[in-house]
Amino acid sequence: MRYFRWMALVIFLLVGVSNLPNALACGGLFCQNIPVDQQAERIIFTVNGDGTVSAYVQINYTGSAPEFSWVVPVPNTPDVDVAEIATFDALSNLTAPVFIPPQMPECGMMAIPMAAGSGGPVEEDGVTVLASGTAGPYAYDVVTSPDPNVLITWLRTNQYTITEEMEPLVRVYTDEGLVFLAMKLQPDQGVQDIQPIKMTYRSQHPMIPLRLTAVAANPNMTVITWIFADAQAYTTNYARPKIDDANLRVDFTQFGGNNYLQLVDQTVDLYQGRAFITEYAQPTTELLDFAPTDPLLLEFIDQYDYVTRFFGRISPEEMTVDPTFDLDDKLPDVSNVYDLSDMKPETYWQCEDAPPVEIFFDPDAIPEGFQ
Repeated sequence: MRYFRWMALVIFLLVGVSNLPNALACGGLFCQNIPVDQQAERIIFTVNGDGTVSAYVQINYTGSAPEFSWVVPVPNTPDVDVAEIATFDALSNLTAPVFIPPQMPECGMMAIPMAAGSGGPVEEDGVTVLASGTAGPYAYDVVTSPDPNVLITWLRTNQYTITEEMEPLVRVYTDEGLVFLAMKLQPDQGVQDIQPIKMTYRSQHPMIPLRLTAVAANPNMTVITWIFADAQAYTTNYARPKIDDANLRVDFTQFGGNNYLQLVDQTVDLYQGRAFITEYAQPTTELLDFAPTDPLLLEFIDQYDYVTRFFGRISPEEMTVDPTFDLDDKLPDVSNVYDLSDMKPETYWQCEDAPPVEIFFDPDAIPEGFQ
């Protein structure tokens, strides 16, 4: 079994890497700077078992250091720290879908191809500064106000970017009782010093504030999310379509490519973008078979029993609901390895007699919270 997994990983590195979406761009999932090119975002959540959730968010940014700022709504004042990009890369490599194709037929060969924060809350011009401090290259403030206009003015005065498109969303999150973590680079730090952010806050369930992301997102933006907890995670208010040969048949090309992203887009579009595919769901000890060396990943494996990976593709106009997640220890494991080596080759290598791919709407994938 271990040999098979190593072979699967090798095949993924040789065949699948070319199909991973690019991760270029602005300041992470919620940064609203210019230029913006949010094509892919990666987030790691840990459900800590003590009434808190930690969110690790990769920040991608192109632009000058003085223009960088990052504003995100959170349920309450978080502890803020930094992490390493290597953890995201290690998780991506170990949990991404791996498709082992059948042997290439003749027709396939002819195909065309944390630092400590401040003490207590401080009132400033109608805004409550709940915490301030530094973490790695960043300076940050956690702020709230009953008046969103006053809050927006304070953020702009303190060099945090709030565009006109963001203003109504700031009001929405303020009305819902959320506070805002605002970050910028310290004066002596440059763009090359940017690191992923870790936030730990009081909550029972992970949540991604996608509504604010909409003002800076590209069409079909990829969102990859991992949740470490004591059981498998699932989306409570997004559809949960499954990957299987019945409704998501992967075709291959002679140059190592496949149509996985296209099929995911077609599937997610059936649910108006409101869908996450569970690409991997296994006990964390399964990751040890690959002998990971990243220190934070090893810490996750030691502290949490289970890891779930979600894959979503969503456009700005579809980002109308913030996805939330919960846990269920009765859900079956999900492997990321799809061994198609025994299948009929012509079906998977884009031959002329291959049946067309059909995408099916699955009403069972709709949760009760889906509207």
